[in-house]
Amino acid sequence: MKPTEVIIVVLFFAVFYLAKKLIDFSRLLDAQKKETAKYGSEIYKIRHEHREQTTEIVSKSTEKNVRQSTLFLKIRKIVSSLEPRDICNSVFDLLAKELGATKACILLLDEKTRSYLVLASVGMTAEQERKSVVNPHEQSLLGLLIRSNILIDINSIQREQSFQGLAGKGQIPTVMAAPIHHSKNNDIMAILNICEMEKGREYNNDDKNMFNMVASLLEVAFNNSILYETQLEVSERKEMESRQMRDVFGRYVSSQIIEEILKDPDSLELGGTNKKITILAVDIRNFTKMSENFTPQEMVTMLNDYFSVMTEIVNMNHGCLDKFIGDAMMILFGAPISTSGDCFNAIRCALEMQDAIKVFEEKWREIKGEKWRFQIGIGINYGDVVVGNIGSSSRMEYTAIGDNVNVAFRLESIAPGGVIHITESLYNEVSDRVVVEKLDPVTVKGRTQMVQIYKVLGLS
Repeated sequence: MKPTEVIIVVLFFAVFYLAKKLIDFSRLLDAQKKETAKYGSEIYKIRHEHREQTTEIVSKSTEKNVRQSTLFLKIRKIVSSLEPRDICNSVFDLLAKELGATKACILLLDEKTRSYLVLASVGMTAEQERKSVVNPHEQSLLGLLIRSNILIDINSIQREQSFQGLAGKGQIPTVMAAPIHHSKNNDIMAILNICEMEKGREYNNDDKNMFNMVASLLEVAFNNSILYETQLEVSERKEMESRQMRDVFGRYVSSQIIEEILKDPDSLELGGTNKKITILAVDIRNFTKMSENFTPQEMVTMLNDYFSVMTEIVNMNHGCLDKFIGDAMMILFGAPISTSGDCFNAIRCALEMQDAIKVFEEKWREIKGEKWRFQIGIGINYGDVVVGNIGSSSRMEYTAIGDNVNVAFRLESIAPGGVIHITESLYNEVSDRVVVEKLDPVTVKGRTQMVQIYKVLGLS
């Protein structure tokens, strides 16, 4: 063959070989594309399934979180309530939403009859509530609950042959019931009872656990409510006692003494007790003769003015204005509250009274004329008396009685206008703080021995 023909033949075979290789490569490429497409389809399917699973998980998680959040809010509403009716309504709402309870009630112990009466319910009529009474000895599921003091559910009862006969008995049907205990004595103070559930709904162990949790929440809420009511009653009682104390003593003693009494009410022993106190008696001199120159209206005005001045001085010296006896006054130092300065306060009070009378006299002299005189005599004694609420069941007053009260009034009766008499027992308590003039002993009705007295000249 010619060289040219050889080259042509070689080129032909070369082209044929390349064409065959190209065809094989194309077939291989198509196969790889199909395989890639197959793998892509599988990957897409896996991704799609994964996306659906993820969406389902997120949805379930979100639903669970929402349910848990809603449940938490309901729980918080129960335990934060203090009004029993609000607590009951929140519990019924939780039982309906979580357990499908269509009829339920909460029974409360009646302390008098020791029976349990319906406090609140859902799905019951007012007539059903009124007639529903549970006795601890009755043969019913609720009677069994009271006697056994445990949670009861109908499924467990039906599995117990010895209790099967109790199912359906009693005035109140029971699916699940739980005792509610008083925190103070652990007695069953109430019962939470589900009477009926949604038709076709069967409860399981999770539902029983949920019901038990709701009963525990109700127990906490009821005990909190009782504690709050108790604290409120105590607070209101203390406030009432405080108001009564202010009403009783507010017109007669200084605000400082009232506050001391309220801080320590036990220091005030009502009903009569022996106590060593200082008694101050004060009376207007020549009052009967002086009243002849007054009209009734003027007399009332003058006495009110006089008593107001004297009362203010008594309060400033921490005395207790026991009573007005006509134009006389009886003042106690050391009752109802005792202090170490009672004896001295009484003498200082008497001196300030005599000083105030001079100003008072000048004021009324401008009205009644230059010849008008107004003077008081004061007697003070220190000793044992009986103090407390003394009188009858229909009328009582806080006062002091006894021989030492009589002595104070005896000293007052013999004291000239402008003079203060004190006994030796009082002088011995304040001898280093007062200036006195020793007077002759005097006789006192009811005493065999003479009483040594002193005339107060001033403070040392």
